[in-house]
This record gives sequence, C-alpha cells and structure tokens, in this order.
Amino acid sequence: MSLVVLHVLESMNPEAGSVAVCLGGLHDALVSCGLQSKTVAPRADVTRALDDVDIVHIHGLDYEPAHRIAAYALKAGKPYVISPHGSLTFGPHNKPTWKDRVLFALRVCLPFRTNTHGCWCCRRLVRGAACVTAINPQEEHDLKSRRIHPRICMLPYGLSFNEYAGTPTGDGVPVNGNRCLLMLGPLHPRGGCVALLKAIAEIGPDANGWNVVLAGNDNGEWRKMLEAAVRRKKGEDRVTFAEASTVAQQRALLASASLVASPGLHIGLSVSIMQAVASGVPVIASTCTAPPGLDGAIQVFTPRREELRETLRSVLRLPDEALRAMGEKARTVGRAVFDWSVIADQYAQLYKNIA
Repeated sequence: MSLVVLHVLESMNPEAGSVAVCLGGLHDALVSCGLQSKTVAPRADVTRALDDVDIVHIHGLDYEPAHRIAAYALKAGKPYVISPHGSLTFGPHNKPTWKDRVLFALRVCLPFRTNTHGCWCCRRLVRGAACVTAINPQEEHDLKSRRIHPRICMLPYGLSFNEYAGTPTGDGVPVNGNRCLLMLGPLHPRGGCVALLKAIAEIGPDANGWNVVLAGNDNGEWRKMLEAAVRRKKGEDRVTFAEASTVAQQRALLASASLVASPGLHIGLSVSIMQAVASGVPVIASTCTAPPGLDGAIQVFTPRREELRETLRSVLRLPDEALRAMGEKARTVGRAVFDWSVIADQYAQLYKNIA
C-alpha cells in the first residue's frame, strides 16, 4: 500500500497569501510519486483523522491546534513534519518576552511565543518532529543558527502553473490609466504593507503614474488603521483596498497588476509571489519571503527601508516593455523550478525517508 500523508492547515479558506491557495496541486502531484495525500483543518476531533495516515505534515505552528496534533502524533509514534512558516524565528514582530526566556532556561518551551496567538510551543513537540522545514534560505539559516532541530531541510512550496496559464501578463491597468502595484497577502505590518506605503511616499515623482492596491485578509483592525492613515495623507486616489479571499479574486487582481510587491519584514509564505510569477507579473520581494531558485528572475532586497525604497524606485521607472520581459522571464524560470510536477518529488522523498 502507498503511504498516506495528512496535511494539517490552520484554515482551508484560500485567503491571499495562505498555504491553502497552493496546496491542492500537491495532492495530485504526490499521486504520481506513489503517495496518497489529504488535507484537514483542525477541529476538536481532528485526531481521529490521524489514525488512518502514515505521516502528518503540520503547515504553520502559530495556532494552538497544531501543537495538540503534534502532541497526539508524538504520543502515537507517528512521524510528523513541521513547516513553521517563520513562527520559530525571531523578528521585529516576534520578540521573546522575559517570561519566554525564563521558560526556555527551564527547558520548558522554545525561547519565544508563536507570533499570532501568543501561545507557547513546547520544545519537546518541535524536537519530536521527524523534520522541520524551511521555506527559504533565510528561514533555514535562522532555524539552524538557533539549533531548533537536528534535522532542518529547505522545502519551498509550489504551484500548479497551468491553472494560471490564462491570466494576462500584467498588461491590465486600472480605469484611471495608472499602472497598478499590487500587494497580495495579509494586511499586517510584518507583511510590509506600512513599509511599502512609506517607500512610495519617499520615492515621490518616480511613483507618478502608479496606483497601489492592498489586497488581503484584515486579520484584526489593521485595514481600518491603514485606511485612516491613507486618508490623513490624502492618498485615497492612489491607494485602494480590495478583497482577495478567493483564488478567482486573486487572479482578477493579478490580471490588472503591472507589479507585485512582497516586502515582508518577517519570514513569510511566498504564495503571492508564486501566483504573480505564474501569471507573468514582475515581482519585487524581500529576502524574508522570496523563494529560492528565482535569483535574477525577480528583484530581491533585504528587509531594510532604504533597500525597499531603491529597489521599488528602480522597477517603477521601467517602461512597460521591460516590465513585461521581467514577468515573462520569471514565469519561465518559475515553471521550471516550482511547478508541483517538479517540486513534489522533494516532498515525496522526504515523506518516504521518514516513514
């Protein structure tokens, strides 16, 4: 019988930037590798689903049910993989408190709290995993430097590029004639939305002819605060907000985008980057979110204010022809590296090695 892998997500809703957007293509690709695959979102009785699987892959660790599922798998002797999505690394939005440090000294927990719900993660649960994966080189470096786990491997996410074959190549423009700079993902400061708006303001005339669209889940009160800030700066005619809770909405936004920005200030998923690449839309991204293997195909910068500003300035100055060429190059490279038909083999090999 083939191995059965259970993927655990915080939510099955395909919100912009979430792993739920891209994971569906992995299931079909794993079948061709001789594995079965299914997905669940945590519920009170989710542990029942673990009884009929061979391997558990927990995507994200900043939600309490993930810890409970890891504990169940550890107790049952079932191998599990953790993809922390940045929740096991330090950053300006995930700093350890004095209480975290005391608990770490007592070897009770990891030296920080997970960054969304503020819940502590037992170090035993992370150490008990068969493997901890990193989504890009920066996360891999951070995890290894903090000795989070003896086995850390880079395992980026992929996308089914054929699903985006019909998306226009960034030629669409808003009705007022300006080109569109799109940020697609959760509206949280750690995603870089505030930094992006500040960079646009600092660029000045070089940003003329561009509109900014921030599209993603509010996840709190951030959108209200951002909208208020935009009104104070009298930027309502240049900055708009959009819903992106479905893949169809995300594709529609990509169809009208001339550039996608992913200026994350903390380790984060590269899903919106992959969607843009698959759609032929040029991308700028910080090292916190840029996936490996796209060097030279997208513009990558360190998550510093001046780096974001100057990278953005240089791309906004490009003519339409250069932007289209940049997008097409990224699509060609991305398909060869990150289509699920290519990258699923890395997942299959990992699962087979730990089974």
